[in-house]
Amino acid sequence: MLRDNNRIFMEYIILITKDSFTPMSKFDSSMINEERRRALRTIGAAGMIGLAGCSGDSNSEGDGGSSGDGGGGNSNAISWWNLAVQGTAKEATKKLESMFEEQTGIQVEQTKYENTPYKSAISNALGTNEAPDLFYIWPGPNRLGRYVRNGNVIPLDGVLSNKQQKAQIPDGIRGTKYKKGEILSWRNKGGKMYSIPYDLAGIPIWYNKNVLNDAGVDPKRLQHATDITWSEFLDICSKLSDAGYTAIECGNRNRWTIGHWVSAFMIKAAGVDHYYNAAYGLKGASLTDKPFQTALSRLKKLYDDGYFNKDINSLNNNEAASLFFNGQAGFWHQGTWVSEIISSQAPDSFAGIPDAMDYMWWPAFQDVYENSKNERMSVVPNSTVAISSQAAKRGDKHLANVKKFASFFGSLDAQKAFFEITGSPVTRTDVYDEVEMSPSQKTTTATVDQLQSADAVGMVFDVAFLPETTEALLSAGQELFTGASPPKLLQKAQKTNKKALSNLK
Repeated sequence: MLRDNNRIFMEYIILITKDSFTPMSKFDSSMINEERRRALRTIGAAGMIGLAGCSGDSNSEGDGGSSGDGGGGNSNAISWWNLAVQGTAKEATKKLESMFEEQTGIQVEQTKYENTPYKSAISNALGTNEAPDLFYIWPGPNRLGRYVRNGNVIPLDGVLSNKQQKAQIPDGIRGTKYKKGEILSWRNKGGKMYSIPYDLAGIPIWYNKNVLNDAGVDPKRLQHATDITWSEFLDICSKLSDAGYTAIECGNRNRWTIGHWVSAFMIKAAGVDHYYNAAYGLKGASLTDKPFQTALSRLKKLYDDGYFNKDINSLNNNEAASLFFNGQAGFWHQGTWVSEIISSQAPDSFAGIPDAMDYMWWPAFQDVYENSKNERMSVVPNSTVAISSQAAKRGDKHLANVKKFASFFGSLDAQKAFFEITGSPVTRTDVYDEVEMSPSQKTTTATVDQLQSADAVGMVFDVAFLPETTEALLSAGQELFTGASPPKLLQKAQKTNKKALSNLK
């Protein structure tokens, strides 16, 4: 099922040289629907709570966000920070903790954060005595890479056995490699592993079958489709809007969600090679190039034409998810960690995947980029764990225990348990032979096959681009819906990116 393909996930190995660096996817009455929508928004704003992983956002926007299954009791315990606040992700981390403690007798204490506060909390803690021993981290330059550059994490070569490494999807291992101190050495074959991967994510668009049927759209045409054109997608959005639905529900209060749309549209308009070349200043490519202007202009058109919800910048992801699950919208995007959100945000009556919802890939812009339908977007690996440099200062015995826990994430038992509980695809290929998959699990893992068959796959910029450039593009994603001009937003992002790149030389 998960075969090694040299083009899987576009192996971008970045080598820094003196002057440059080179990188090696039917209601007729809209009033009725609007009243229902208003009611759900009111309920959602008052009653929903945050979730784990890249999916989760707290409805109370504060600087805090930690919740505690631990963090301060036993000084000999391994401290583990993660995003598993709720749903199946929380259940899975509890299971992994208990399995490890039962196998080894070593205690683990968890500290949990919502997505957005976590990013600040971990950045502030690393390099201080408050740093956890082990922590959740995304693998690219904007996340793990910045901590490699700062010396806040230690290399983990030898933590996984040869058997464990061979069982991993190759791109899972490559995605954790860097040269010491070099943020743009990501995926370098000569680099060292700086984290342990345990899951991966395809990022498609999900559609509500009942809503589409009610609007006169055949869901079968969309099922796992890679060839939905831009004009066809607009036509479907128009039908949904005419039927009184929100065509696309999105909660962008925390910015990362529209960042996925920006990433996907940029890849679809320019291709993966051009996308990375612009990010790293290669071959004369720039974020201001015409295909990227087309990408943002088309995204803005979806909003201007009323296909996105107008409160896109005030809702968070969970609120948008609830509206989608409750039949208020036709489309909503999310990674294959989606089961975590269904478990906490969908009503009990929601039939789930694939009975009530299924996925399509992002619309192809073949009028702009000929190979658009054959390139995809993903995060591979998605979830990894790294060991802080502070853990190495807490004694040899303690560090040995932390490394043992990190190795546990690469084990068959751990990844099998994680997959069985969350339904999120994992990086060990042998897990799928061990599990009798449910229809939902078959659907989410189908994305992996389609990623492998793609000509190229690109990572979301929130993981793959430099931290400064990511911030500029995330802000641009919000400003796009407040009247800002796509060319001006891209000029600003390009200026930021150029400066960030020059600072690395």
